[in-house]
Amino acid sequence: MDSRERPTVVLVVDDDPAVLRLLTLTLRLAGYEVCVASNGSEALLSMGDCSPDVIVLDMQMPVMDGTTFYKRLREGGWRAPVLVLTALSRSEASATLLAQGYLVKPFLPDELIAQIETLAA
Repeated sequence: MDSRERPTVVLVVDDDPAVLRLLTLTLRLAGYEVCVASNGSEALLSMGDCSPDVIVLDMQMPVMDGTTFYKRLREGGWRAPVLVLTALSRSEASATLLAQGYLVKPFLPDELIAQIETLAA
């Protein structure tokens, strides 16, 4: 990466603090800048400051779930690609939400990085 280019910014939205820490560490070690939010409402509030290139989104969260966040994100004009983290199967997840990528829990860190690289390209 050219030193004048900014790193890819990833917004991670998950209500589980351990998952947030793991995802943040994994992404930072891979060279990404990371913003975090513990629910969809926090994530929407952080969009302007964070300006993510990719969003990693858990589906089941308190306050505002992933589906509601995704709908409000698109209604607000934000077009960053979304990678959904879900315990549902891929077919169940895709029927619920038209996201650009899916990872079914549990997943390997390499799978996460590969998906982020694809979506950020």
